[in-house]
Amino acid sequence: MHYTELNKTLRPACPLFRGKTSLSESLLSCRQGLQEALQRLGKVPRELRVDNSSAATHRVGGGGTGREFNEQFASLCAHYGLVPRTIGIDRPNENGDVESSNGHLKRRLRQHLLLRGSRDFESETAYERFLEQVLERGNRSRQEKVAAELAVMKPLPPTRLSEYDELTCTVGMASTIRVKKVGYSVPARLIGQELKVEVYERELRLYSGRELLLVLPRQGGDRGVVLDYRHVIDHLLRKPGAFERYRYREQLFPSRSFRQAHDHLVGKHGQRGGAVEYLRLLKLASEVGESDIEVMLADYLTRLIRPGCSGTTTPLAARVPAVIELIELQPECHSYDALLSPETEVAHAG
Repeated sequence: MHYTELNKTLRPACPLFRGKTSLSESLLSCRQGLQEALQRLGKVPRELRVDNSSAATHRVGGGGTGREFNEQFASLCAHYGLVPRTIGIDRPNENGDVESSNGHLKRRLRQHLLLRGSRDFESETAYERFLEQVLERGNRSRQEKVAAELAVMKPLPPTRLSEYDELTCTVGMASTIRVKKVGYSVPARLIGQELKVEVYERELRLYSGRELLLVLPRQGGDRGVVLDYRHVIDHLLRKPGAFERYRYREQLFPSRSFRQAHDHLVGKHGQRGGAVEYLRLLKLASEVGESDIEVMLADYLTRLIRPGCSGTTTPLAARVPAVIELIELQPECHSYDALLSPETEVAHAG
């Protein structure tokens, strides 16, 4: 069984692997793809063939003439009893059978997309279902060969390795944490706290102690910031003067309509007053829904009316959940005093 390059189409070239898209050529992706392939097979082969991807290897020595497997990848192979082997540097022809299979698969996918008539899918899950169907059809003719291979493979180990990396991050004053060189916003109430982060291939899970606080979608790449205005809007409303100099200010405009609304408000109320009004608009969007506010803004801007929070709040006020006022319970003790009065005779019929 070979393990292919982690390209944009599929991770492992396992005959029975159910297709899943890969976000990156990372060790997390390699670990998840390999474990899913082995679980799908139900057995473990003797060797694992890889290329010289940095997820599995790194250069040693000044001349760059050799590579060795990094510690994490070596431990992954050791857990499954696999003997890792790699191709020579600058010799992709040594993986020719795997690369050829990838090429055939890509052509098969293109043909199925042409027959489907569209490359648009409702969701990533729908696209993965499409990949599964294509792979299952292509694998039907391989069942006999796979059965022969399974007969000489080793059984799976009883446990499966975790498919996440664990980090500890401190929430900065901008209400953000930094994970794998990418910034993510978190609720402002967590500023200064230390959080445990489980880094999966597609998401981040944030914990305070053992309590799960938040699940965030993970951004690919090794730079940038993922900012959710809902996390910081309360903090900015308390200090609206900081909005103009806020480091991630440009990400506080969810759409073009919100940016145009900000410019109109600044023109009407001045820099500080317009910023305050815009922050109130964002606060309203976090309460009643961004899509509702955007529809209202589009209507106002189309009519060349300068939107303010007072004009926008009224039509949507009915959608804001009403605050339930709780009446404080006032105990009435006179009835209990009457029961203890000596003038009251209590009879018991036995």
